[in-house]
Amino acid sequence: MNYSVIIIGTVPPPIGGVTVHTLRLITGLKSLGYNYKFINLRQRTNDNKFDKKNYIYNILKFSKYRKIKVVHYQLNNIFELTLIVIICILKKCRIITTVHSFRPELFNRTKKTLFYFILRTRTEFVAPSETIKDALISEGIKQNKIKVLNTFLPPSELEINKKLPDDVMEFLNNKSNIIVANAYKIYLDEYGVDVYGLDMCIEACKAIPESNFIFCVPLIGDFDYYNQCLKNIEEYNIKDRFLIINKNISLVSLFKFADLFVRPTSTDSFGVSVAEAISMGVKAIASNVCNRAEGAIVFENRNIDSFINTIISHSKVKHNKEKHEKKDDKCKYLKEYIDIYNESYL
Repeated sequence: MNYSVIIIGTVPPPIGGVTVHTLRLITGLKSLGYNYKFINLRQRTNDNKFDKKNYIYNILKFSKYRKIKVVHYQLNNIFELTLIVIICILKKCRIITTVHSFRPELFNRTKKTLFYFILRTRTEFVAPSETIKDALISEGIKQNKIKVLNTFLPPSELEINKKLPDDVMEFLNNKSNIIVANAYKIYLDEYGVDVYGLDMCIEACKAIPESNFIFCVPLIGDFDYYNQCLKNIEEYNIKDRFLIINKNISLVSLFKFADLFVRPTSTDSFGVSVAEAISMGVKAIASNVCNRAEGAIVFENRNIDSFINTIISHSKVKHNKEKHEKKDDKCKYLKEYIDIYNESYL
């Protein structure tokens, strides 16, 4: 079968901004009857290991598809992207890549060489924010190759109404001032900074006695650091007010119980979860490291006093449970992607 658009990426688990975005995009396009094919390049085996055989099979299968018009790459691996760009050049089809994260200062010589090869091709870029767009331009990508389109797509009713685990519901029982935060993975960057700000949430919980934090993170990348955070929670005597959920759960379902959402990331491209919270009527506080969704309240990055004061100023504002996006709004977001697929912006 021939497909006009091939989307290459992955879907949950684990739950993260990129995987959730990709899942909502492909399910939304399917609901509209759009002709596309999805290729999952991060499938797992039954024992939860990366499936190398399936990966090679999918790459080879992709290379054999005929009459492809557009390939949309939704991951963040420059080696993989280079291979896909070469295949698209040979097939004479368009290649679009969504730049979910862009940190060229971390590129080694090989990655820089591949990046500048891609730069010289007709690859089109989707930037989730003006921040990413400016970063791409500063590295030599022409402005006409970049389309700014944030990666937020409204959640489905199934996601919103998904049952939460018993331990979460037990924590929520008879509690107020619920503050939610999330992360894809717990780890420190090359400078020793907690990328998703678990440390800042712990300090804020200690400083604000009436607060109750739920921190959702499916993956632990640095167990030594994670254990230190658990030790801090114990020593601060906030164990009954700070719950870490180390599993995949529906964040938007949790927003039904949240009074505030915080995203103290040290680096970000847009922050889909910020837009999700706002769409659910929950006040969202986020670091000022990038352009945030309209309505977000920002604080100074890695400034704990700014973070705590901003939380205190807005923690008593309740959310509106009925605010989530309507079906017509979801179609509007999907149409923006279909428009990109239908016509090149070069």
